[in-house]
Amino acid sequence: MDWISDLVIKRLAQRTNVFLLESFDMKRLQQIKSWDVNKLNEMFKARYDNFVDFDIQRGELTNLATKTKLALDPMASPLRELDNFLTSTRTVALIHYVFMQQHADMLTDYVAAWSQDDRLYVNRSTALIFVADATLFNESVRRLCYQITIEPSTKEERRVILENVATEIERDFADKGVKMKLKVTEDIIQASAGLDLHSVETAAIESFFIHRRFDVKTFTDYKIRILRTYNLEYVQPQIDFDMVGGYKALKNYIRKRIILPLRNPEKASYYGVGLPKGIILYGYPGTGKTYFTEAMAKELGLAMVKLTPADLFRGIVGHSEARVRQITTLVESLAPVVVMIDEVDQIATPREQVLMTDSGVSRRITNMLLDWLGQRNRKSLLVGCTNFMPLDPAFIRAGRVDEICLVLPPDFEARKEILEVHTSKVRKVPIKDVDLAEIARQTFMWTGAELEKLVLDAARLAMESDSKYVSQDHFMEAMKGVEVNVAERKESIQRMIATMRKLENVNRTFLQEAVKEFTKAEKDESRIKGMLEALSL
Repeated sequence: MDWISDLVIKRLAQRTNVFLLESFDMKRLQQIKSWDVNKLNEMFKARYDNFVDFDIQRGELTNLATKTKLALDPMASPLRELDNFLTSTRTVALIHYVFMQQHADMLTDYVAAWSQDDRLYVNRSTALIFVADATLFNESVRRLCYQITIEPSTKEERRVILENVATEIERDFADKGVKMKLKVTEDIIQASAGLDLHSVETAAIESFFIHRRFDVKTFTDYKIRILRTYNLEYVQPQIDFDMVGGYKALKNYIRKRIILPLRNPEKASYYGVGLPKGIILYGYPGTGKTYFTEAMAKELGLAMVKLTPADLFRGIVGHSEARVRQITTLVESLAPVVVMIDEVDQIATPREQVLMTDSGVSRRITNMLLDWLGQRNRKSLLVGCTNFMPLDPAFIRAGRVDEICLVLPPDFEARKEILEVHTSKVRKVPIKDVDLAEIARQTFMWTGAELEKLVLDAARLAMESDSKYVSQDHFMEAMKGVEVNVAERKESIQRMIATMRKLENVNRTFLQEAVKEFTKAEKDESRIKGMLEALSL
């Protein structure tokens, strides 16, 4: 159901006299202003006398039927005049643009009165309040109204706008004697998802003047700018699974359980398989969970929004909750998108621990996130990364999170691949006579992050000595500067595996496969023999 249908049904049902229409898009405002009294009569099954617009910033009243400003009594406030229209005649009043707290405060008493005024119910008089954020009004006032969050744009709306822009540009150039044909492809329509109508139009025009065509990157840049205004990070993934060394079992599992249904929704629907909603990557620090998430987003062909607990929590009471609502609404408007929450354990702590230490903010934020994750129409894919367990069972239950996967340190084969990736794919390092297998053997229990740093440190040593190539000696020298507590890491991994065994939403077949993959590659190493039995399921 679109927002107009929702508005009409709720008004015909006499749900309320006051509607909060939540949107930033000025084109949506123009869309409403384009209605006339005849359209309103048809929509709301009534015979209206007036369609009035109140500009709250200028304090001006305009008759939208005649497009003329109304003469106001200099001794009366514009809101008092508007109140008179609504209570004494059949009137639809459009109030715009409420985007500051002082505007909401100015309207609060009138909104409360209009929402319960019998005269408005009898006349079917209606107040449509165009608001940037409905939470500018306090909760008690919002309960008296009906709130509609207008989606930024639908696929068909974007198609129409892009085609209209293309037609106008082609016509302008034809008038100058230049033939031009602009293509509106499905890629462009998809790339513009999440942008409001005004931004789609602006991005299309900007893209043409930069590239002489509609280019995906321009629309992506618009999304990045939107997220930056909210201090969020938007990532267009540059790495894929080929640039992630090792982890064959994890890659294959993710390809089958996450990527296959998301890239083939019709196939998933045929088998009655719902689309994945989320995955938790649980592993030792530095094992590349964030890196792996970016590669997964690339495999899916989706962009990624990175969140941390710091993006959600605010110091002023009530601001954290408003921030979460703001972010989840924005993320869903940009969907389909991968949402990576780093250190997810900080916002999904078991509630018995939160109750002992928290004032209630963390619990409320978690509840809001749970509501979001549980939405049936959620289009975003959540990937939570954590070094700690357990998480709140409600957060990781089936339906909110589909998979919980253990990310172990790279095994021998994986370490070799990671070294190859960081010397030849991610970056070109001029190595010569370097035995990567030997380096992999000597870096038992090192994480992917530490292996990458080893490559960089070896390259720096070669640069400092003005050597033409990075040699085995440079790697050995760099290795001396790193100390890894192997015994402690063995114990940590064993604890992680034991924790995974206790969780309900874990595929034990995959867990067993991942552990076997880890131990099999190291089986010939005497230093791991003592832990094989403990690691085996």
